[in-house]
Amino acid sequence: MAGDARMQERLYDDNMSETEPVDSDDPLEQMPQRSGALHERLNELLDDAEFDGSPRGEAALGMCLVAMEHATALQALMALGMPTSAVSLMRLQFEALTRAMWLIYAAGDAAIEKLSAPLTLDSEQAVKNLPTAKEMIDQIGKRIGQGVPAAAHQMLTHFKDVSWHAMNSFVHGGIHPLRRSADGFPVHLTLQVLRNSNGLSTMTGMTMAVLTGDEAIAKPMSKIQQAFADCLPDLLKP
Repeated sequence: MAGDARMQERLYDDNMSETEPVDSDDPLEQMPQRSGALHERLNELLDDAEFDGSPRGEAALGMCLVAMEHATALQALMALGMPTSAVSLMRLQFEALTRAMWLIYAAGDAAIEKLSAPLTLDSEQAVKNLPTAKEMIDQIGKRIGQGVPAAAHQMLTHFKDVSWHAMNSFVHGGIHPLRRSADGFPVHLTLQVLRNSNGLSTMTGMTMAVLTGDEAIAKPMSKIQQAFADCLPDLLKP
């Protein structure tokens, strides 16, 4: 369910502890394997879940699945040795997650109706005035204390502040992809990209857990960050 985030071979052993490190000293082997295990765990928790079937819930779930698909594609491109293309997908992953959270917490009914309409030339035009990523994050922030987790808004804000300009450069053919293509893609940046994408996937999983309304899913989902800390960004301080 969570974007079908399985790689070509099974990377998550049911008999292996979630926190057990992979038997390899090479971070370029360890990180992809732990990333695969993370996605397997997300799938495990969400595959048989029942989600909010309202128009708002279905729209938000659809965007979560889009975000998970981008994450899976990012991992696949990294495995194929195409890191520049992979990084470009991280902006798409981030924006899909941001849209999903906005749909849950801040979007008006009119926006839900526009995004839920069948795809036509008219419906394509109708959604052109939907808010930008920054505007969505700002609107989510205004709802803190009204059902919006402060930590979720903090994560979106921090990620955008730190990564937005570089992601734009990769997407729009700026200096970042040009120099990486010419000079190579350093190991530390490869690992950071995977960590950041995993962080977005974890937040997407938590958003999907909210859409289930099921504590039996939400509770183990809340432990994901600790269990997979070795392949996720450092937790932000409140």
